[in-house]
Amino acid sequence: MAKEVDATMRPPVYAGTYAVRICRGDCPASTYRAATLVLFDRPLRDAQGRMHGKWLEQGNINGCLILDPVQGTPGGWVFYPGQATRRFIVWTVPDGHSIRFELDRTVDAGYQVELRHTPSGLAGTGMIWSASDPPGTPQRDEVRARRLGEADPARCPRLGDDSEAMKDVSWPRP
Repeated sequence: MAKEVDATMRPPVYAGTYAVRICRGDCPASTYRAATLVLFDRPLRDAQGRMHGKWLEQGNINGCLILDPVQGTPGGWVFYPGQATRRFIVWTVPDGHSIRFELDRTVDAGYQVELRHTPSGLAGTGMIWSASDPPGTPQRDEVRARRLGEADPARCPRLGDDSEAMKDVSWPRP
């Protein structure tokens, strides 16, 4: 079980467990991937009490996403059936009004999600970005997250132990 203790806290108003739909167009009619998202108000710690970050991202891991099986045609490389279904995330509140996190990230590409509060949970957009894309409006997915309850560490992979989820996790931080 992942531990959730540290001084680097995020606003607790966002912390919780959410049922997520990722849609190409309006949700829920165009859902192509569903998931469970868990956001903690403080970084996760492994069994030895250490925090971890993710390669190419600032901050400590403070959430996880567990993708359900693909529904219909995958929407992008981040969602293909062979990709990791259990992922750790580092979420931030960059503007005080929304949260932001990356589902996948390489040096020159990624899939970024930005969500705001709604009466039932969170809603916003997700998009694949690439340094090689020409300037303009990237295709955005609609993302909806219905709050299920408090942040549940038992729903997350084990930090430091789950090899699939650890693929882009950096070495422990003291």
